[in-house]
Amino acid sequence: MARTKDTLFLSGKPVIQPDQREPFIFRPGQAAALLNSMVASGTRSGGATVTSAGANTTAWGTEVVYEPLRVGKIDGKTTGGVISGQITIGIKSSAVTPNGKLTIRIRNKDGTWTTILALTSGFALSGTEIFKTYDIPYLPTTADFNAVPFGIAIGVQSDSAANHAIARMMESSYIQAEFEPEGTE
Repeated sequence: MARTKDTLFLSGKPVIQPDQREPFIFRPGQAAALLNSMVASGTRSGGATVTSAGANTTAWGTEVVYEPLRVGKIDGKTTGGVISGQITIGIKSSAVTPNGKLTIRIRNKDGTWTTILALTSGFALSGTEIFKTYDIPYLPTTADFNAVPFGIAIGVQSDSAANHAIARMMESSYIQAEFEPEGTE
């Protein structure tokens, strides 16, 4: 196929240059800046907590939305773009020692949810917060999650109606990829 510097010869459409994609790192648990001092890694969170409500019922946290000034498709694709990252969740119990479970979902802003972490098997909780980290080494996008802006939310369950599980997304959490801003095709 013959090419010129800026266009495909046959179609006349601009060639999408690699520098037209915008890389991003979204930190859904981002906290405010420290006033002073340092803290142990993984112990800070700006995210709201979510508390289970009833035995074996998923309670969903507030959606955290990544919404930069420009919008576009991840990797410029309707499906098959790739994100990577890591989500760390702090979880503890309100009292005694119930078992807790976690789940994570993601979506295009105001779209249909896609589960990226199925409900985990139960693990013992106490009043001391523990941290669970889940890697996103290579997650292909789908029709329900393929664009910027997008949102993510965590869900939590307890096996006890009286003793709740309390969870929050930690500041060390991140999602990264590249998106192709609209209007660059």
